[in-house]
Amino acid sequence: MRKYRIIGLVLILLQGSQWLCAQQFPLSSHYVFNPYSLDPGFAGIFASGEAYFNYRKDWASVNGSPVTIRANGFTQIHPKMYLGGELLNDKTDIFNRFKAKLNYTYSVQLADVQYLNFSVWGSLFQSSINLDGINADPDDPVTKDKSKLSATDLNAGFSLVYNWDSFVVGFGMPTLFRTKDAYLNEASGNFAFEQEMLFHISNRFLLSPDWHLQPFVMWSRTNNMPSVVDVSATVYYIEKYWLTLLYRNSSMLAVGIGGELYQGLSMAYTYEIGLGGINSKSGGAHEISIGFRFGTKDERVRKVTKGTKSIGIGKSGGNRPQPTEFEYKRTN
Repeated sequence: MRKYRIIGLVLILLQGSQWLCAQQFPLSSHYVFNPYSLDPGFAGIFASGEAYFNYRKDWASVNGSPVTIRANGFTQIHPKMYLGGELLNDKTDIFNRFKAKLNYTYSVQLADVQYLNFSVWGSLFQSSINLDGINADPDDPVTKDKSKLSATDLNAGFSLVYNWDSFVVGFGMPTLFRTKDAYLNEASGNFAFEQEMLFHISNRFLLSPDWHLQPFVMWSRTNNMPSVVDVSATVYYIEKYWLTLLYRNSSMLAVGIGGELYQGLSMAYTYEIGLGGINSKSGGAHEISIGFRFGTKDERVRKVTKGTKSIGIGKSGGNRPQPTEFEYKRTN
């Protein structure tokens, strides 16, 4: 019986906060600031290259709560091709998961201001459980003579992103295959990476020459888990400063601010607070990102549309462009 209690504990730790968030991988609100982190199909839509660093602390008032650190980015390798990747480390108490992802994106121009990006990627996962943190029977065969349980797993994904002037819509499967976690084989476990689907839609609206509004809706569904739905609105001032409000259907509200630090370099911070249930007692979540974009001045003509009228922003405007505010001058 003790063996099965340990197995149950391991399964709970494997899921950690992800069960409570209805998500098998760490959630983030900063895809509004860094769309590439949500969907690699955004590569090349509003810069020829980007690099980001992100830190997130969930359940700030709880010891051993999840801490996620990630870095991602891409660069242009051909007028129609982009290569990028992501490194992520997610730690919850004695459980740790490392992820490395390599991504390729191909862009096709459909019409004067219409583009379709197709993206594919492969991911490597290294998961481990620190058994030194478990008060287990030293003679139990599951943990005997071991300091940790660990294993490596592989997965893949794809996405399609369509951009028409100020409108962007995308669909993909961030986790394509359902796989069995090898590190539970000894315990006859059946925890698996489940297939995941993603849909997002956004648009950019001109409110005045200095103010712009971008609503963003994201839907994510992992098999055997409830859907995650985010609805957000971001207001931009002179293309250098922005404020974001985001609501998640797990009764979570996020408030984010950001701005340009220097040409090509910007930073964003978000605080999330639960509106009910266990999330309201967790101390909230803190997330901070810093990013750098290059290749946005000479290669693009920025424009925001209102109805049928386009208003040029200029080549040396603010650092916080969105996919919908301008178009590439792409060359074949």
